Amino acid sequence: MTEFRLIGVGTFTMHLDEGRLPVDVDVSRNLHNRLDPPDFSAAAMTAYYQALWRHDAPIIAQGKFAALSASPSRRAQLITLLDTQSLAEFEAVERALRGGDEFIGHGPPTDFGSRSVTVAASLSRISSISIDPAWAATASPPYIAHDIIDCANQIRHQRPHFHEGGSWAHRSDDELEYELGEYENYLTRTS
Repeated sequence: MTEFRLIGVGTFTMHLDEGRLPVDVDVSRNLHNRLDPPDFSAAAMTAYYQALWRHDAPIIAQGKFAALSASPSRRAQLITLLDTQSLAEFEAVERALRGGDEFIGHGPPTDFGSRSVTVAASLSRISSISIDPAWAATASPPYIAHDIIDCANQIRHQRPHFHEGGSWAHRSDDELEYELGEYENYLTRTS
């Protein structure tokens, strides 16, 4: 079992959107006095876990556990897959649905030969926030916050955008299932 430690409570705070990605990050201006730079990544993840709990707590309290699933409705899955333009895009959406894809956002390159921040996420949540300690040792807290938000924005753009509208919206679920089978066959034949 992996050890779970909350490091740097209160040094970072976050608010999440419906995709469980940060839309607001605040980094304590006293960060450098409270933590060593190698601990900044763990402190950012601590803040993420706290934000995730705040985000999901009302749903848990109501007992609506199915609402915690990041998986879109089957109808949204079908329509989104039918709207893909290539086999590669189709397969990417399928991988995301199975949890097989990881979406990664990178901060800008630093003078130390690495990225300032790297954030990795699945379709449902962030799995890691890595802040380069050499860069972070001299970075201003607002810059750290900005780079985390920038990474989250990159992930938002990488994730498939599931929807139930468009030209397929008038079709029944059974028709969509049939069309999906036909479309997948077409894509595999023509690729």
